[in-house]
Amino acid sequence: MISGTSEQAWRRWEAGNRAVPSDVEKKIGGLLEWRQAAIDAVVKQISTAHDGASIALIWYESLDDWATLDGRDPALWRPQQSVCAALVAEFFGRLRLVPFDGPGYAEWRGKRRDSETLRGNWAATVNRK
Repeated sequence: MISGTSEQAWRRWEAGNRAVPSDVEKKIGGLLEWRQAAIDAVVKQISTAHDGASIALIWYESLDDWATLDGRDPALWRPQQSVCAALVAEFFGRLRLVPFDGPGYAEWRGKRRDSETLRGNWAATVNRK
């Protein structure tokens, strides 16, 4: 749900009783674009992986885990979960979900600066099958 929007407002929009405000429509459009770009990036990664290597995706169990990387938009947590679910369904066996382990990641990271790339590197090294 978009921050500040009531469940009742959503029901009215979904039922067609009220028009969706343009700012909400724009936000949802942006979320959909972000989701598709995330899916496309992983599909590209899969297509260039050698010898059927598996690709690790980080699964953030909670919004609190997702928000541990500075600058992340909380509204992207659910779309990220959707990305993981869609990709695992499509590429089962080529992808593996790695649950985010904050303390384990912090220990592995050491003094290196946290980033999306570093988290991806961590995920690729843990629980290898």
